[in-house]
Amino acid sequence: MRVAVLMSTCNGERFIAEQVRSILQQLPSDGLLMVRDDGSIDATVKRIDEFRDARITLWQGENIGFARSFLTLLMEAPADAEMVMFSDQDDVWLPQKIERAWQHMQPLAGQPALYCSAQMLVDESLHPLQITPAWPRAPSFMGALSENVVTGCTAALNQPAVALLKVAGVPEGVFFHDWWLYLVVSAFGAVVYDNQPSLLYRQHGANLIGHGAGDLGRLIRILRFLAKYDWVGIMLGQIAALNRCYGDRLDAEQQKLLGSNFVMANKIAVPRWRMLFGRESWRQTALKEILFRLLLLLYKLNVWPLPGRRL
Repeated sequence: MRVAVLMSTCNGERFIAEQVRSILQQLPSDGLLMVRDDGSIDATVKRIDEFRDARITLWQGENIGFARSFLTLLMEAPADAEMVMFSDQDDVWLPQKIERAWQHMQPLAGQPALYCSAQMLVDESLHPLQITPAWPRAPSFMGALSENVVTGCTAALNQPAVALLKVAGVPEGVFFHDWWLYLVVSAFGAVVYDNQPSLLYRQHGANLIGHGAGDLGRLIRILRFLAKYDWVGIMLGQIAALNRCYGDRLDAEQQKLLGSNFVMANKIAVPRWRMLFGRESWRQTALKEILFRLLLLLYKLNVWPLPGRRL
């Protein structure tokens, strides 16, 4: 089994060596660690070069953001890689992470497949905080339209999934690469979630969202994100990208689901009132469902986000 690990880095000199070491310790001799540095101004590149390992390939590029950086790497993944994995720069992989992902994907051979897992949350010094809880509902295409259950640093793709995603390239409108993987693969293949943690997921001030320590920490991070970004616009931009890149491949039920809940306009999808008041349950929990519909209502009423902040 040949595996390629994709890592996008940016100003990660504090933790990068520990993460690279944990990957190389289990990476097969013919495996690849493909790193794209997204415009670091610190010693990140130097720390990676110090390993002098032939399995590492390193590109230095301009800052294009983590999602585009990861998807750019995905486009360069070798065609003979039987599994492509994603890695953050500041975590630590647990032993046999590669083998565990491969075992979970074997029953899904022949169709696009995406693997993801729980994480052991740790602080900056790797002291355990908690294991991320299991999702109440299984991954699904409908769920992927409105919510992401895939944490990118745990994700792995098989060959058919990589080929499927390469059709779209690096599409405009995708803000989170892991959510995009989930949305596309759930539409045409299978997504498997592993409740056993596969890595130590370091929580620190530089996490864009992260999990925080417990539900309160997660909620605080989400609220901070919502104060800065147009989350509904991010969701809608990604749905529009799906329609542009794969709309003619969706089956009749999937097209009906999109058409009954969204109007496609220019480069963005517009939610219909039916999505807000319909009986379907979109989110994993009742509390998240209430928050989701509140955000949709504010968006439809042009109250939040402010018009100038919309994507």
